[in-house]
Amino acid sequence: MEQILATTDIRQASAIPVSLSEQDMTGGFMGAVYRAIHLAERIKAGVHILSVSDQSDLTDPEEAAKKYLELLIETARADGITINYYTTKGIFEDEVIRFVRENKITLLVLGIPDGVSESFKKSLGKIRQNVNCTIELVRRKEL
Repeated sequence: MEQILATTDIRQASAIPVSLSEQDMTGGFMGAVYRAIHLAERIKAGVHILSVSDQSDLTDPEEAAKKYLELLIETARADGITINYYTTKGIFEDEVIRFVRENKITLLVLGIPDGVSESFKKSLGKIRQNVNCTIELVRRKEL
């Protein structure tokens, strides 16, 4: 069975919406999650959502993201999609690479933040070099 991973770097705080009514479902992390779920529905794949925060981060931003995602996860499960949510602390690229390898991920879906930074490009390059799966980038459609 295909395994899809949607992930976010918690350092991109703007990628995590504060409330359901304020969310933008077309880009960033939530765009990646929605894309992963819709693909899984079509091809009967499992979905993993990984939230990575910096080891030095004393706050708990992934808890806010988890609460926000609970409704989406419950809805996907009700539709018969196998979906799991994980949080971890560490270096974003290293954690994504480790997760992809350990869980035999076949498709990695990454949300592109608004205003792609050099650090995002560097992270993407490191991930591309160290995983053996397809990578799909999701970004907000420009009008």
